[in-house]
Amino acid sequence: MSSEYDSLVINNLNKSELYKQLKGKCCDKYPEILTLVNAVAEYSVNKSKTIIRHMKEFTLHDETHSFHMLFIIEKLIPNSTLIKLSVPDIMLIILSVFLHDIGMCPEESILLTWKNQINEKEAQYSVEEAAQFKRYRLTFTQELEEISQCHIMGFPEKACLLEDYIITNYIRTTHADRARKMIACDWAGRIKFLDADLTNELADICFSHNESYKFLFNLDTLKPCGTDTFVCLPFIAVLLRIADIMDFDPKRTPQVLFDHLAVKNPVSLQEWRKHQSINAWTIQGNTLIYTAQCEHPAIEAAIKEFCYMVEEELRNGSIILSNLYCTYGEELLEKYKIHLPTQVDTGKVGPIKDIITGKPIYKYHNTKFTLSKKQIIDLMMGTKLYGSPDVALRELIQNSIDTCVLREKLSNAWGDSYKPQITISFYTEGGNDYLSVCDNGMGMDQHIVDNFYTNVGCSYYKSKEFYELLAQTESSFKPISRFGIGILAYFMVCDNLIVETRHVKGPYQFDDALRISIEGYDSLFIITDSSKKVPGTDTILKLRKGHPWATMSCERFFKSVREMIPKPSIPIKLIYKGEEEDLTDIEFFNLDLQGIKDYSWDQESDVEKENIKVVEIDLTDPAFDFQGMASIAYIVKNKAPCESLEILSKEIEIDYEKYELSCEMKYGRDNIEVRASGLEVREDGGIDSNSTTRHIFRSNSALSIHGIEVPCKLFYDYFERNQSAVLHLPFPVVFRLNIGENYDLNLNSARTQIIYDEVWQKFEKDLFQLMCCRLKDRVGVKEWELLKSIFITRVEDREMKNVIDNI
Repeated sequence: MSSEYDSLVINNLNKSELYKQLKGKCCDKYPEILTLVNAVAEYSVNKSKTIIRHMKEFTLHDETHSFHMLFIIEKLIPNSTLIKLSVPDIMLIILSVFLHDIGMCPEESILLTWKNQINEKEAQYSVEEAAQFKRYRLTFTQELEEISQCHIMGFPEKACLLEDYIITNYIRTTHADRARKMIACDWAGRIKFLDADLTNELADICFSHNESYKFLFNLDTLKPCGTDTFVCLPFIAVLLRIADIMDFDPKRTPQVLFDHLAVKNPVSLQEWRKHQSINAWTIQGNTLIYTAQCEHPAIEAAIKEFCYMVEEELRNGSIILSNLYCTYGEELLEKYKIHLPTQVDTGKVGPIKDIITGKPIYKYHNTKFTLSKKQIIDLMMGTKLYGSPDVALRELIQNSIDTCVLREKLSNAWGDSYKPQITISFYTEGGNDYLSVCDNGMGMDQHIVDNFYTNVGCSYYKSKEFYELLAQTESSFKPISRFGIGILAYFMVCDNLIVETRHVKGPYQFDDALRISIEGYDSLFIITDSSKKVPGTDTILKLRKGHPWATMSCERFFKSVREMIPKPSIPIKLIYKGEEEDLTDIEFFNLDLQGIKDYSWDQESDVEKENIKVVEIDLTDPAFDFQGMASIAYIVKNKAPCESLEILSKEIEIDYEKYELSCEMKYGRDNIEVRASGLEVREDGGIDSNSTTRHIFRSNSALSIHGIEVPCKLFYDYFERNQSAVLHLPFPVVFRLNIGENYDLNLNSARTQIIYDEVWQKFEKDLFQLMCCRLKDRVGVKEWELLKSIFITRVEDREMKNVIDNI
C-alpha cells in the first residue's frame, strides 16, 4: 500500500472518537498500542483490496464499512462509559472492527486457485482447504449445470460470474473460521497489552459475530490485563455485532432486491449500494429511528427487513449486557451495562415524493402470497396428486432405499462395515392393521426432523448439508425422493404414525434415538427419547379401515410389493402376518416379458407367424446403466423386412356387380395394423362392402427407475390425458427396463409421470440407439440395412434420424 494511502487510513482513524480516547490514554504510557492499531487498520484495508481487484462484482468488505462501524459504536456508548473504558477495552473494540471480516479476504493465490487461474501447487494452499472448497462447490448442483451449459453455448463470461457466485458464497460461509486462522497466522503474539497476550480473545470476539448471540455467554466477562486493568469481552462482542448489522452489512444483501430489481447476481453489491436509500438514523431515548427515501418498494421492503434484524440484535445485546456477572469486581461491570435502544422505528422509511405532485412515487403494502395450510395439504394428500393411496408404501420404501444407499456410500468412504437391510411388515394387533417399514440407513436427528421431515416441501436431499455429506463419498448419488412431501402420502392410509429413529453422525458415531408420534397431519409432533439401539428409521402406520391391503392375501401382498419394486438396490425382507419372503434384485433378471405382452402378440394366425418376425434383445448396458430386455416386431415378406405387405387383393363379381376384397399389413402408431375389406350380407339379401382395422403387436413397457416402478405408459394412449413424455419409435416393441442410479429421469412429485424435458429427450435417443444396435447385432448387417431404410422413413425427429444413420 502506498504511503499516501497509509496516511489516508490514519487520517480517518484520527477522526474517530474511540481512537481519540485511545490516543489520549496511550500517548505517553503505551505508544506501542497506537502503533499496533495503526498497523492492523492498514493490514485490514490492504487485504480488502485483493478481493475487490479479482472479483469486482463482489465487493465484500472495505474500509468504509469499518469506519462506519466505529462511528456507530461511538453513538452506542454513552460518554460517561467511554471515558471509563480501559485501554485494552478500546483497543480490542477497534481491532475487532478491522479484523472481524478479514476472513472475507482470502489470500490472493488461494482466490486465483478457486477461479482456476493458477494450479494448486503454485498456491500456498493446504490440501484440506482445497478438498473443502471442492466439496462445497459440488453442493451447487444447479449452478454447476448452468456453468456447463454456458461453456457449451459459448457464454464464458456468464460461466465466470456463476463461478464467482459460488466462490463468494464459500467465502461468506467460512469467513469467520478463516478470520480466526488469519489472526493466528499474522498476529499471533502481537495483540498485547503490557504482558497480556490478547490474540486468542480478539480471535474469539471476531469469530463470535457470525455465531448465535448465546455464544457470547462463553466469553470471559472480566479478563485481567494488568494491575487494576480489565477487559470485558462480551461488551466488545455485543458492540461489534450491533454495529456490523446497523451498517447494513453487505454480507446480508437481501434476496428481495434481486427478486425485483433484476440485479446481475445475488451476491453483487453494486446495485444494493446504488439503491441504498438510508438518509439518516438517530437514537432518541429507547428508540432507534431510521429515515430513508426509496425509489422502489423492493428497496423499502429490504430496509425494513434489515430494521427488524437490527431490532432483534439490539434485544439480544441487551440480554447479554444485563446478565454480565463476575464473582469478583461486580462494581467494575456497571459501566459496561449500557442501555441499548429497545425498538427500531421505520415510520420514516418510505417512497420518494414526486417534486411536482408531492405524491409518493409508489404505494407500499407488505402484501404477499399466502397459502392455506389445511387446504394445500388436503389437495396434496388427495388422489389428484398421488393417484392411488397404495403409494404410501412406495414412498416409505423409496425413502428407506435412499437412506440406505447414502449410508452405504458413506460407510465405504469411512471404511466402516455395513450391510443395508429394509424390512416391510404387515400385521394385525389389537384389532388394528399396521404397516411398518424399517431400515438401517442414516436415521434422523432433531435438526433433520425440524428442518426437513416436518417441513413439507423442503427435501433433505436438496439441502447443502446433504451435498456436503455426499461430497465425502466422492461419488454420485441421485436420490429417488426429492420433493419433501412424501410424508403426506402416509396420511392417505393412516391417521396415526410412529417413527423411531437414530442418526449416524460419522464412523461409529450415533446420536441419541428419538421417538416421534404423530396423530394426523395437522397435529403436534410428540418427540421423546427412544430405546432404539440400531441406527436407521422405523416407520409404523396404524392403518385406517378400508386401506388398500385390507383384503389382500399373503401372496397378493408380496406380489404387489414385487411389482412396485421390481429391482431393489437394497435387500428387502417382506413379512405378512408372520410369513416371510426375501426380495432382491436377482429376481428382476428372472422376469420375462409375458406379463407385459397382451393378446395382440400371440401370433395366432399362420399369416402372422409367417410375415411378422419377433426378435428378443438384451437392453442391459453398463454405459447407460440400463438393465432389461425387449421384443421387437417387424413385417417380413419372404423372410426379408418390408414396409408393408399386401396379403390379399382380389376382385370378385356377384350378381353382375364387382367387389374388392383386400387385406394389408403395415406399421401403425406403436403397433402393426391389419386392414381388411370384405363383404357383408344384409337381412334383405343385399351385399355391402365393409372395412376393418385390427391392431396387433401393440407396444407396451414396464419401467422402473433406481429399482422402483414408475406406473405410467410410455406409448401414446388416447385415454391418458396426463401424458407428457411419450416414446416415438418406428417399430412395435415391448420392453422391461430399469434405469440405474447413474442415469435419471425427472418425475412429477407423485412419481407417476415422467416430465417431458431435455433429460427425457436424451433418454429417448439413448434407448432408441441401444435398441437399434442390439437389433442389428441379432439380425446381421444385411437385414439391418433393410430395416434401417424402413425405420428412417417412419421417424420425423431429425436427431432420431441421425441415430439410425450412425448405426
